[in-house]
Amino acid sequence: MTLPTVRQGHARERTRSMGDLSASGRYVMQSWEGRWPLVGRQSHLDSFRRELLAGRIRGWLICGPAGAGKTRLTEEFLGLAAASKRRTAKAVASRAAAQVPLGAIAHILPAGVDMSDPVQGFHAVAQSLSEPARPTIVLVDDLHMLDSSSAALLGQLLDSGTISLIGTARTGEQPSDVVDGLLQRGDHISRTDLDHMARDQVEELLQRVLDGPVSRRALHTLYGASDGNPLFLRELVLGAIAGEKLTLQDGVWDTSEEPLPVTPHLRDLIAGRIASSPPAVRPLLESLAFCHTLSLADATALADRSDLEHLERSGIVEISVQGARVTVALAHPLYAEVIAAETSALRRYDLALRQAERIESHGLRRRDDALHVASWRLAATGTAAPELLRQAAAIAMNSNDHEHAIELLSAIKTDQHTTESRVLLGRAFMHTGQLERAEAVLAEADAQAGNDHEKIITATTRCTNLFWADPDPARAVAVCAAARATLSDRSAAQQLRLMEGAMLTVGGSPVPGLQILDDLPDDPPQEDLDVWLATITAKTSGLTFVGSVERARTLSERAKAAHEAVGEGKLLPHPAMQVAPLALALMEVGEIDQARRLCLSAADSLQAAHSPVTRQFLAFESARAEWLAGRPVSARRWYAEGVATARTYHLDRVTRLHMSGLMACAALTGDIDTAASLVTDYEDIAASGGLTGEESLGIAWLHAARGELSRARDLLRHAADRARRTGHLVSEALVLTDIARLGDPKTVQERLTVLSTQGDGAFTPARARFVTALADKDPQGLMASSEELEHMGAQLLAAESAAAAADAWRRRGDARKVTAATADATRLADLCEGARTPILSTIAGAVEPLTKREQEIALLAASGKTSKAISQHLTLSVRTVDNHLQRIYLKLGVRSRGDLALALKHEEPSDRA
Repeated sequence: MTLPTVRQGHARERTRSMGDLSASGRYVMQSWEGRWPLVGRQSHLDSFRRELLAGRIRGWLICGPAGAGKTRLTEEFLGLAAASKRRTAKAVASRAAAQVPLGAIAHILPAGVDMSDPVQGFHAVAQSLSEPARPTIVLVDDLHMLDSSSAALLGQLLDSGTISLIGTARTGEQPSDVVDGLLQRGDHISRTDLDHMARDQVEELLQRVLDGPVSRRALHTLYGASDGNPLFLRELVLGAIAGEKLTLQDGVWDTSEEPLPVTPHLRDLIAGRIASSPPAVRPLLESLAFCHTLSLADATALADRSDLEHLERSGIVEISVQGARVTVALAHPLYAEVIAAETSALRRYDLALRQAERIESHGLRRRDDALHVASWRLAATGTAAPELLRQAAAIAMNSNDHEHAIELLSAIKTDQHTTESRVLLGRAFMHTGQLERAEAVLAEADAQAGNDHEKIITATTRCTNLFWADPDPARAVAVCAAARATLSDRSAAQQLRLMEGAMLTVGGSPVPGLQILDDLPDDPPQEDLDVWLATITAKTSGLTFVGSVERARTLSERAKAAHEAVGEGKLLPHPAMQVAPLALALMEVGEIDQARRLCLSAADSLQAAHSPVTRQFLAFESARAEWLAGRPVSARRWYAEGVATARTYHLDRVTRLHMSGLMACAALTGDIDTAASLVTDYEDIAASGGLTGEESLGIAWLHAARGELSRARDLLRHAADRARRTGHLVSEALVLTDIARLGDPKTVQERLTVLSTQGDGAFTPARARFVTALADKDPQGLMASSEELEHMGAQLLAAESAAAAADAWRRRGDARKVTAATADATRLADLCEGARTPILSTIAGAVEPLTKREQEIALLAASGKTSKAISQHLTLSVRTVDNHLQRIYLKLGVRSRGDLALALKHEEPSDRA
């Protein structure tokens, strides 16, 4: 038996209308290939509809860059006009049509009209287009290209009231007399300027087109590549799906790490736009395609200022001012790809070498000059000086460009590598998930290390890599211990001892690990900051594991500030790594919404950085926060992203937790088949030790979704025992709460009460109060818990608590309180993205619906009408109205008219007479 849902509208994922899996398994686009839904333009549509009905405006001009959706919006305008029974016509202007007088609008003119006589011709056209009392709506696409004869005739028809004109005009083009003439008609013309879509609009559009959740990585990739241009976005999505670079993985759309393919249509569009530039700017455009950014001085050495101004006005390049420095870059990342594809290999060689020589002539004065020169020389000749390559790689690492660092360091010959360069290369391999290659390089660095400093940086990097490569931390701890035995400096040996403590803490043994980490100072030290930042993350996570949540929060905030101040160093992870333990602490403090916002912001900052280890870790905390909030669809997206990252980079450290969460989310939303299909992969992955016990949630909720509640509870009891033995108190509290939610609160009530006294986080005591009230069937306690849990952001637990309160009051025969509690439970459940649980199933049909007459009276009363006014409106007696109101109050669990408005939001329509 599967778990019922509160509202049938929140059932499993909808059947996709846009495509199907072909026999080969590839996804085939169908209904959205031609036209995509219009997103983010509703305000413009509403404005047009109002103005059309009021007849105040005689012309609408939609301006914006190419691909911003001007044509799409005006076609919707025309559709609204046609739907209101207005006569419509459409014309498309072009440079070719402009060569012939009236060429663009010839098809809307009456047959045989003679425009050689302007007076008679105008009269004939006006008579043909005129409509009684209302002007014809005429759409002209690309109005700025209209020939003067067409423009003059349309202007006359507009001024005479024969037509209302809708026009599009591209910004960035040369000024147009046609557009200027239209705008000079003053208030009778409405102008709307469209820009590219914002990221949230792109996300909404993608989810509607793909009919499912989109990973944050896919959103970032598609938004960054398209720059919010709807036309570019459409072509990129179609090309990515056709090339299998955008695929449906575990119910979530995700992109691969490879560059998105550019469709021929998109390439032609970009090439055509670039081709409209003056031929003299080609050398500049080629240099920008390969060098990305040039100083204004270098740019004007390649093109005249007037041509550069033309490129900026056309939106092909952007000129930025940063202090005293002015730089030039291509305005869109796809421009570089198209230009590069049209440039010969010999030309690329010349460009790279010339630009490297130009920068070297200035003496490598700027911070990134070494990186640029090394990259260009490597591209041109395949080699560069070893020291330059090492310096450039360090800059790339500081910028989180690990792939680039690998390319630079791999160009150094074996006998020219230093210990530091090998550690850098190993670090870059580790951050890109190439853990075996990292171990090979770091073993060489270990053998080469000649002093304590080199041994420390080698050992700390190597043991970190081994920790991520193997869920069992024993091998990583052994590397630290072996290196520690060779050190002559006692303080240096202590640094490695702290690394051992860190790996034990997050590797499954938080209690002994934290005993070692007691020697780690709470404040960032002046020296050895990299070791402190690497180990404080483990310490703060471990403190949360064992229930010391407030201290974990304080230290996490301190570490986050210190890491952000330093940035990412050669041997440091991305600063976003510090957000994960802080978010974990915030969840247990009871600030789940704050944890969600923090994770989302950090994940967005991380998307441009190629740091899969940090990304996977942060994805888990993002998913866990969404899960605790009761948002399984949102959590599923993050869990799927973590699994995809693990599969791409072979990162198994937290993959079992991700897989478990993915199963739990699928099961909680009724997608049992997907949850079941993940079991084999889940069982093939070893547990990592962190958050012990929580890795069993997926299988447990799959059992629950199948109706096997006792089996789910037994599994969770074993998980709770493991968490208790290893000291993971917050995980034990989470698992015990789920045992209660799945039908057995009495057996876990006492232990949860004990746990609530062993830590200082607010969430575990709140869980304990919920479970106690659930065990005691205490409706007042359950409603108090619902309010408390909702305040913490745990909406699903709050909904369940209210639902349990309604059930308890139903047993006591208090219909009014049943209705009020059910309304609360329904309101909260509606925020939980279709989550299905046994407790929530009790509220389905719990409220007696209002009859149609009662609905009518309730709506009138909620609007403020008196009983007398209602009686007159419905031709009823005042006494009858009052009797109806009393029954309405009883059914809805309210006491006054003032409460009706809120209650009616949750009242389902009824077919009762």
